[in-house]
Amino acid sequence: MKKYLLWTFERGSRPYDVICVVIIAFIFLLPQAVFNDRPDFMRVTNDQAIRQTNDDEGQPVYVVQVKTEQDAIDRLRAWLGETVTISRTEPVYDATGTLVQYSIWVEK
Repeated sequence: MKKYLLWTFERGSRPYDVICVVIIAFIFLLPQAVFNDRPDFMRVTNDQAIRQTNDDEGQPVYVVQVKTEQDAIDRLRAWLGETVTISRTEPVYDATGTLVQYSIWVEK
């Protein structure tokens, strides 16, 4: 086991090839959800049309489910019911690459 952990086999040997196959199998055969390390404001949820979360710096981020950026901003402003300044928007895509929502950073 020590040889496998320290990777002491010669390149092209049978044990070296076995280790390579195990690593490749680990990467490609595990479900995609195991590697889902998206920040909370980039996660796709279907249960809420608008939800509030925070980014890594603690800034409030609203996630709005609509198809265009301007619709997302308008819907968020109507939902908040107050004047806000939009500092940044980012599209959020699902696993198939389809646009599903926008993350919107606001300054109150």
